[in-house]
Amino acid sequence: MWSSGRRSLLAIVVAMGWATSCSSIALADEATLRFKGGGFEVTGEVKSYDGSRYIIESKALGTMTLEADRFDCVSGACPTEPMTAAAAPVKAGPIGNLGTTNWEGGSGIGTDYMPQLVKAYAASRGLTVERAIGADERDIEFKLLAADGRAVGQFNVRRRGVSSGYAELARGGVDLVWTSARMTDAQAQSIAAAGVPDLRVNGSEHVFALDSMVVLVANDNPAVSISEENVAKIYSGEISDWSQLGLPAGKINVYAPVDGMGLLMHFKNTVLEPRKLKVRDDAQRLGTVVEWSDKVAADPMGISFNFIGYIRNARALNIETPCGLVSVPTTFSTKTEEFPMARRLYFYTRARPKTPLAQELLDFALSAEGQEVLKSANFVDQSPELLEFREQGTRIAYALNVPAEDFDFALMRQLITDLTDARRLTTTFRFESSSFRLDTKANQDISRLAAFLNQEGNRDKRVLLLGFADSRGDFQKNQALARARADTIRKGLVAINKQFNDRVEAKGYSELAPVACNDSIIGQEFNRRVEVWLR
Repeated sequence: MWSSGRRSLLAIVVAMGWATSCSSIALADEATLRFKGGGFEVTGEVKSYDGSRYIIESKALGTMTLEADRFDCVSGACPTEPMTAAAAPVKAGPIGNLGTTNWEGGSGIGTDYMPQLVKAYAASRGLTVERAIGADERDIEFKLLAADGRAVGQFNVRRRGVSSGYAELARGGVDLVWTSARMTDAQAQSIAAAGVPDLRVNGSEHVFALDSMVVLVANDNPAVSISEENVAKIYSGEISDWSQLGLPAGKINVYAPVDGMGLLMHFKNTVLEPRKLKVRDDAQRLGTVVEWSDKVAADPMGISFNFIGYIRNARALNIETPCGLVSVPTTFSTKTEEFPMARRLYFYTRARPKTPLAQELLDFALSAEGQEVLKSANFVDQSPELLEFREQGTRIAYALNVPAEDFDFALMRQLITDLTDARRLTTTFRFESSSFRLDTKANQDISRLAAFLNQEGNRDKRVLLLGFADSRGDFQKNQALARARADTIRKGLVAINKQFNDRVEAKGYSELAPVACNDSIIGQEFNRRVEVWLR
C-alpha cells in the first residue's frame, strides 16, 4: 500500500546517462585536447587554432570548436603557433580519387539500408551512382561518378554475414563491419588472435542506429500487454491457447520468419535461447518482413514479432517486466533505449578508415543528414525528440510504490518539482557499473545534444541533467554517484560551448524512478543513466 504522502506525489521521471570522456590513442596526425581540471578529452585532427580557440575534427564527436582558455593540448600533433582554418578540407565536390571501400555484414541491413546510404551520400557530394551485382551474388557494387562521367570511387557492400566480416576486418579485407548486436567477448578474442586489439572502444565502435523488436497481434485481439517470458512460452509451445493468458479461449496461431533471417536469429538470441527454448514445430514460417506483420494483422488468433518500423496494420503489445514496470513500444522508448526489446546497430572499424571514401561514408552515416536515411530504411534514428512529463504515467506509478529502502520522500518530491513543467529529451547517457565513465554511444551523442540545444527555439530553455543509479549499494552513495554522472555531462557540454554554463544544471537522484527492473544486469545498465530535461 502507498503511504498518504506518496499518494500526494503527482509524478516522476527517470533519467538516462550520457558520456563525455572520449580519450583514445591519437594517430600521428591527431591531437588530444583535455578540459582543464580533467573529466573530458577530445581526440582528433586540429583543423584550426588562432591562439584563442581550436577547431578539431573528432572521429567520435564530429567537428567542434573549443576555447583554448578551457582546454590544454596534452599529446599528439599539438599546434605550437596559430594556424589558419584553410587546412580544413572543402567538400564541395570530389578531390581526386576517393578510392574503393569494402563493407561487410548481414543481408538485411546490406540490402535495405546500405543502398540508401550511398545514394544520399552521393547526392550530398554531387555524384551519381551506378549499381551492379558482384561476382559473388551476395555483393552489391556501387560506382560513384562525377558530373563529367569520371569514376571517382567504389563502394562494395558484401552481404556475407558478420562472422565473415570480422575475419575480413582482422586481415584488412574490409574497412567496416555492420551488425545488429554488439561484438561479443568470443568475437573480440577471435580477431585478437590476428593481432587486432579490442574494437569495443571509442573510434572503433560506432552506434549508427537504434531499433526495437515488438510483439504483434491483430487490432481486434484483446491482448494489451505480455511478458517476454510468456512470449518465449508461446513460441516454444508451452502456451498454446489464449486462455492460458487470461484472455478468451482460442488456439494461438504462431507466425515466425524462415530460418536464416536476421530477425529470427535476434529473437532466438534474446528471447528463446536464454531460456533454453526453441521455436515450436507448427509455427507458420514466412519469408518477408512485410508478411510477418500483415499475416498476423489479418488473424485475430495470431501472434508475430517484427522490428518497430514494420508494425504496418498490426498492433504492438506493451511489454510487462517481472518487477511490475510496463513498457510501451514507441519511437521515444526506442531512442531512450528503455524498451526491453530495444537494440543498437553497430559499425566496427579498425580506428579511423584510411580510404577517403570509407572515411566520408562513415562520417556521413553518423551525421544528422545521414541519420535521416535511417527513417526511410525503417530504422530509428538518433535525432533528439521531446516528451511531456505527464505522458510517463506507468513510470510514476511504479516509482511511488518501491520498497522503503529504495525510496526517499523528500528527494522524490524534489524530483517531481523539478520536472512538473519540463519535457524529457530522448538523448540519454549511460555508464559503466560504479563509475561515471561513459559508453561509446554517449561519446557520439554529445555533439548531437549540443547542436539541438543551440537550435532556434531551444536556446532559451533551461537544461536539467538528472543522474540516476541502479539499486545496488547504499542509497546515499548512489545519490553521490548519480550526481557525479550528471556533473560529467555538464562539464562536457560546457567544454563544447561555455554559454551552457548558465543554462545547464546537474542533479542526482540515486536509484529513484527506475526505468527497468534492477534484478538483471541489463536492467541495471538501463538504470545507470543521465536524463536530459528542458524547461
